[in-house]
Parts: sequence; C-alpha cells; structure tokens
Amino acid sequence: MPAAGIIDIHTHFATGGDTPSDEELATMRRLAGRHGITRVVELFNFGPGARPSIAEVRACNTCALRAMERMPDFVTGFCYLNPEHNAAFLKEETQRCIGDGGMRGLKLWVAVKATDKRLDPVMERAAELDVPVLHHAWYKATEQGEFESTPAEIAGLARRHPQVTIVMAHLTGDGMRGVHDILDCPNVLIDTSGGQPEAHLVAYAVKRLGANRVIYGSDWPIRDFGTQVGRVAGAEISDVDRALIFRGNAERILRLKESGA
Repeated sequence: MPAAGIIDIHTHFATGGDTPSDEELATMRRLAGRHGITRVVELFNFGPGARPSIAEVRACNTCALRAMERMPDFVTGFCYLNPEHNAAFLKEETQRCIGDGGMRGLKLWVAVKATDKRLDPVMERAAELDVPVLHHAWYKATEQGEFESTPAEIAGLARRHPQVTIVMAHLTGDGMRGVHDILDCPNVLIDTSGGQPEAHLVAYAVKRLGANRVIYGSDWPIRDFGTQVGRVAGAEISDVDRALIFRGNAERILRLKESGA
C-alpha cells in the first residue's frame, strides 16, 4: 500500500437528493479507512435515471459539493453531466462545480453514447478546464444498454479528443477486449472497478497498457472496498506498479500534489 494511502477514483452516494447523509459519509470513511483508502472521488449519487434532468444533475453535483465541504481531506468530486442538455447549462454547471467549487473532473454515464457528437462540447470544456473525464464503458454478455458505450466507442471518443485525459470505467466489465481497444489511445486510463475480480486481469492491463494507464476504483457502494482493493493488492505486478495504480496515477491526473490536497 502507498504510504500516503489509496485514492479511489470511482465511488457514489446511495442516498439521493442534494445533501449526503451524515451516516453515509461516516460509513464511507470508516469502511474506506479499513483498507487504506484516504481519499475518494464521488461521481454522482444514485436516484436519477440514466438520462437525468437539469434539476437532477444539479442536485447530484450539489450533493458532492456539500460532501467536499464537510470532508475536504477525504472527498473529491467530479461534475456529473448529461450531454443532452444545452450549452449554456454545460458552461454554467462546470463553472459552479469545477471553476468555483473545486471539483477535479467530469463524469459521463449512459445518457448518450460516446459516438454522439453532443459529447464534443463536453470534451472541449474538459480541455478548456484541463480536467479528466471519467466515462462509463462495458461489454455486456446480454443486451447492451440503449445508450451504453463500449470500450471501442470510448477509444473513438479519445481519438476525436486526444488532448483530454479519459478514465474508462470498469476493467472487469471491459475485459481483455476492452484493454485491446484502447491500446493506441495514450490519453485513456482504465479503472479497476466493475463486477467481481477476475484472475490475472489487472496484471494483463498493466502488461498491455503500462501501469501508468491503470487506476484504482471500487464503484462503492455497489462493490465492496476490500474486495476491490484486493484485486490490485493480489495482482502479479511490481510494488512500483501497484503504487501507481493505488495512488500515483490519481495524484497526477487530479493534480493533487500541485494543489497541496
């Protein structure tokens, strides 16, 4: 484990609305701490559907901002967006959350596919603010969600916007095929979350991409912190690579050392 603790790039709140519960925040910190996690990135709180309204997006982001205010040494937020919304709201919300609120990235889920041109203004805004974008991806054995992106589609987005750092979510959901899809996209990292651990998958991602492109995420509370830490702690990789995955890569793309966070 890194001496300064693990950074978890992929967490959520289970409670809906615009205010995190004291109980959930305390539970999250207590359980994370058991496994050496000292900072989490909160992406959005569960409740709104896959295509949230402007009011729902704003509430999710307000929830993260309030958590950041309560636990600034533990919670970092990403600004959740639905690319269906208008350009004026995109600029206003990113200014509120990132420019004024101190969030350190953008989060996209399954409102539209990564191939949709409506993502271009979001990516351009990320480039302007110089922040990463964490985007959901998955290869489903069953029917893919209507607007759910595959790793191949994330790779296409990365090629359209090579100046933006993308964290492609869900190594287990993306699998070896997903790792292969992003081989030639140096601006894409893959987070280690998604389902239960599969033997050798973290080591495979490190071998093909390099440890500087693999980053730890749990997807808490859907998945358990301990199980997700275990998949990296038990991987057949070097201690140097493990430290990059658990902390170094997150410090770099979130610019935590630069800000003293």
